Amino acid sequence: MKKKKWFLISFLAPAVFCMFAIFLYPGVRTLLMSFFKVPFITDNMSSWKFVGISNYIEIFTSPLYRQSLINFLKIWLIGGIVILSLSMLFSVIITSGIKGKGFWRAAIYLPHIISSVALVSMWLQYVFNNQYGMFKKLFALLHWEKMEQFQWTSPDHLFLSMMIAYTFAGVGFYMLILVAGIDGISEDYYEAARIEGAGAWKQFIDITVPLLRDIIKRCIVLYSAAAAGFFVYSTLFSFNTENATVTPMVYMYESVFGNSAGSSALELNVGAGATAGVTIMVVILFVNMILNKLIPSTAEE
Repeated sequence: MKKKKWFLISFLAPAVFCMFAIFLYPGVRTLLMSFFKVPFITDNMSSWKFVGISNYIEIFTSPLYRQSLINFLKIWLIGGIVILSLSMLFSVIITSGIKGKGFWRAAIYLPHIISSVALVSMWLQYVFNNQYGMFKKLFALLHWEKMEQFQWTSPDHLFLSMMIAYTFAGVGFYMLILVAGIDGISEDYYEAARIEGAGAWKQFIDITVPLLRDIIKRCIVLYSAAAAGFFVYSTLFSFNTENATVTPMVYMYESVFGNSAGSSALELNVGAGATAGVTIMVVILFVNMILNKLIPSTAEE
């Protein structure tokens, strides 16, 4: 028994050490840093100035940070509903016996593995461009004058354009997870339902969704983490001229490093950036807690 105990410890020790070194220590240090004013990220702890909850007051009274929270809520709620709904739709279609299943699965997933920078450049230069973009040409061909004149890259519509591009890239990832889940459901359930006279919609509601509950929950958790860490698309669509696409992660980056132009509207304060990071962490924990209450795992029933 003693040998077995030491055997388990020897295998668990590296993982536990990595957990402390890679995750726990930076998390605790970030939480501690959020209560201090830290001019530069390389400053020693001896130079930190304790300010209590001033950093929290500063970011929550900042119009820029409040706008970033609104944008995050829209990305998480509206974007999540659209992306996960489309992922479910495509996964059901692909697993319904359609010809060329492998091709369609690869085609929908392909945008996810393309560089985000390349995708954004494609959308901005060749799709949303107000002079020769694909949308302008398409709506001109259809004689939809109002949509032809639509300014996709104006500050008022930039967030919508960003979410269209992000949806195009993100659907394939969640679709692949759901396809794997649907493929794992025994065909016997569907055959029995068909014998009982159940249609496609009834089968989807009474068989597919309940048996995919754990996988759907994981998809929501993964999307929540992606929405909280929304950075690349927000930065590439911002043009450094407006805050229509700012997110908490962008606010955190600019508080710590400034913007890409070498200056920032925010005073450099690593403590404020750490505070934004703490709020992101709290949001993710809160979302996970709510999901565990609303969607209990199958094993818990």
